[in-house]
Amino acid sequence: MAIRPSLFLLLVLPSAALAQPTGDSLPDRRPGHWELTMLLEGRAGGPELKADSCTDAATERQMMQFALGVAGGTCQRYQVRRVGQEYHVDVDCQMGPMRTVARSVMSGDFQTAYSIRIEGTVTMPGQPQQQTMLVQNARWRGATCSGGLVPGDIQTGGQKVNVLSLGAAASPPPRR
Repeated sequence: MAIRPSLFLLLVLPSAALAQPTGDSLPDRRPGHWELTMLLEGRAGGPELKADSCTDAATERQMMQFALGVAGGTCQRYQVRRVGQEYHVDVDCQMGPMRTVARSVMSGDFQTAYSIRIEGTVTMPGQPQQQTMLVQNARWRGATCSGGLVPGDIQTGGQKVNVLSLGAAASPPPRR
């Protein structure tokens, strides 16, 4: 069974939010094995989701290039600001018929742990506006990825996908 596209987006987009299109710079995330815990609040049956991710410097660069390509092609606003010890990322993006307006608040040292809280709205034609809130906590497990993970892998519930093999990180969409 394949990872559903919506689940894939929940796993990848918070990490892709580490891209730095405008404003302040975010710290680099340490390469290696990261353990992720996510909770999508406000959804029936929205239990905590656990995942493992493996990254290296090259994968991080490719993910950032992809995120910048998506932001440049679909977002009319994508701004990063440092506020004290936190980083705030404000986005207003149109992806096909779906419009997302959100704020991410990130904290941590990005070397041993970080936390991302994303609050926003998703609007689809003919459907009521959905309020969303996602909390992702990440903990660095070590420099070497275990459990058969290689850089680019995200694994949850026994399902594994490599974001590089999807071609997404390797070839960002054209800018509008």
